[in-house]
Amino acid sequence: MHENLATILTETARRHGDRTAFKLDDVELSYALLDEASARIAGLLRQKGIGEGDRVGLMLPNVPYFPVVYYGILRAGAVVVPMNVLLKEREVRFYLDDPGAKLLFAWHGFADAAERGATDAGVECILVKPSAASQPHTGASGPSFEQLVASQEPHRELADRAADDTAVVLYTSGTTGTPKGAELTHANLRRNCSIVTQKLGGFSEEDVLLGALPLFHSFGQTCAMNAAVGIGAMVTLLPRFDPDKGLEIIQRDRVTVFQGVPTMYNAMLHSDSADGADTSTLRLCISGGSAMPAELMRAFEERFGCIILEGYGLSETSPVASFNHPDRERKPGSIGTPVEGVEMKVVDGDGNDLAPGEVGEIVIRGHNVMKGYWARRDATEQAITADGWFHTGDMAKVDEDGYFFIVDRK
Repeated sequence: MHENLATILTETARRHGDRTAFKLDDVELSYALLDEASARIAGLLRQKGIGEGDRVGLMLPNVPYFPVVYYGILRAGAVVVPMNVLLKEREVRFYLDDPGAKLLFAWHGFADAAERGATDAGVECILVKPSAASQPHTGASGPSFEQLVASQEPHRELADRAADDTAVVLYTSGTTGTPKGAELTHANLRRNCSIVTQKLGGFSEEDVLLGALPLFHSFGQTCAMNAAVGIGAMVTLLPRFDPDKGLEIIQRDRVTVFQGVPTMYNAMLHSDSADGADTSTLRLCISGGSAMPAELMRAFEERFGCIILEGYGLSETSPVASFNHPDRERKPGSIGTPVEGVEMKVVDGDGNDLAPGEVGEIVIRGHNVMKGYWARRDATEQAITADGWFHTGDMAKVDEDGYFFIVDRK
């Protein structure tokens, strides 16, 4: 079996080529066009001497070019290094230097920091700008992205990657020190994506997902982009979250699935357009990132007539580790129970299992746990024990039914 994560695109494009994969306002990208454009990006990378295992930076907001470049990098057998578009020059340099990236694709709107950081790192920077943005005020010269892609010879063959080969190096936020690059494998991401679509969200090709979570973060990347591509659904993109715009898109595109963090739910609940919004097509909302207050959950569900299921995960776990499964009891305030193939437990400072109700650190073991931190063997050994348990740093307790409740950070 071909383990390259990009197979989720090529297989879907074969089945649903004419279906819309990504939409941004009135611009639509079909699965066939996404497949073709990604093959041309793979051709561009090969022409530049970038091959299997090489790292490539990706610094784009939620625009259709993101999946084009993402799957093009994977197609070539290279490794995606997703980067926050708001990074400063010195941060851009770090995110390229640390993994030894050979190339950076960056959005034209953030050209200054991207180009200067890339220059500091000795890395070529390709600015991604749509044809309509080819004016002098963008601060960029050269062809539009469409022209660049069209001029490339497509490389349609997918690089052969093993299950435990690294697909993405996803950097942690660095709130407790220097950011560390979590190495997520093709198997990590394929399995997590499959569980989200089949076991948790029950996604189908008829679903329309609101892509409001940043695609350069784990939540949006796995649970929205990869999940939708894996099943042939449509993602309607929102490059910068605005609650009124979000509600407008839900009504306009008949969105069926919304995924967000609690602050996004709160903003939509209290937005000016909340009362008049038609959200009748929403069948499922998924929350993660931090604990959702029970009163916010109740108020949102009452206002918009939908159900919110809360989950939990980290960059290091691809990301989903636990969820309030749709076929089981939902407990507001809980992050649910472990997903299929994943073990979770709460331990004390010495690694001993704790009884229900006792507070300790969450540890996780399973197919979703990262390969390790990029070039940080010491940090990897500190985080993952010899028998495979990943220490999350999150403090929680478990009830008698096996539901986890986050209490604090360690």
